[in-house]
Amino acid sequence: MPFTVAKFKVELKLAINRLKLMQAKKSSLNLKARREIAPLLENGKIESATIRVEGIIREDYTVEALEMVELFCEMLSARVGLVDQSRTIDPGVCEAVHSVIYASTRVDIRELAMIREMLTSKYGKELVREAVDNSTGMVSAKLVRKLSVSTPPDNLVQLYLAEIASFYNVKWRPPGYKGEGDGTTDDNDSNDDAPSGGIRELVAFPATLAATTAIDAASVETPAEPESPMGELASVSKDGESEPDRLNEEEAFPTVPLAKSTAAISALPVDCVEEVLESGKQSTAPLTPKPIPVAVAP
Repeated sequence: MPFTVAKFKVELKLAINRLKLMQAKKSSLNLKARREIAPLLENGKIESATIRVEGIIREDYTVEALEMVELFCEMLSARVGLVDQSRTIDPGVCEAVHSVIYASTRVDIRELAMIREMLTSKYGKELVREAVDNSTGMVSAKLVRKLSVSTPPDNLVQLYLAEIASFYNVKWRPPGYKGEGDGTTDDNDSNDDAPSGGIRELVAFPATLAATTAIDAASVETPAEPESPMGELASVSKDGESEPDRLNEEEAFPTVPLAKSTAAISALPVDCVEEVLESGKQSTAPLTPKPIPVAVAP
């Protein structure tokens, strides 16, 4: 199949979606398989439970390998310009190209096979053969370990069995097993080869979630009401005088309400009212009405 950028990006997008679906399907089947192992441990069928746990561990490895292939596909989609610019492989996509080709022969996904054919027409059959065999060592070492068909180590199998028994309240522990309650730490916690999709995360999740929720609830405070942006302006007048100074001036020179002033002026004689209007301002001193001449009869 000839290489084209548009077709290559479409196949990468389809492969990413198919990888996500396969991860979800395998994870769901693994949870069901764990529930089926608990009755075997309770009935003392340890050998049968051990064989089934080995299958669960291999599926956990496969799920993590699918996650890595998904990331490599996303990298190729983001750096498709580096793939298209030359017939020689660019160092920025070298590991991704080799890893996707390596996984396409070991994972049953049709879109990965289509991507391998397009890369074959782009870089040649020799590079694809090297990637499939990993003869140059350019494939991700972690991906090679995850897709290997080797038997999982015995201590990892025993750890899975112990955690399954603990999660489903089965009174069974492997010989020499030390749980989390005695202060010891298992060596597999820091082992990069051990699958991270085991039971330990499943057991610790509810308690961790409850503690996190309690901490978040305790740290929430009632937000304070925002101060009005006019708060500071309300205490200062336009000419820079503060509120207390303005109040002192009002006490020294009280103002008369408009209704009372109007009533007082209307009670004055006409001559007094005309004098006030002509002066152009109202005196602060009380107005004294002029005496009205009274005609005396002879």
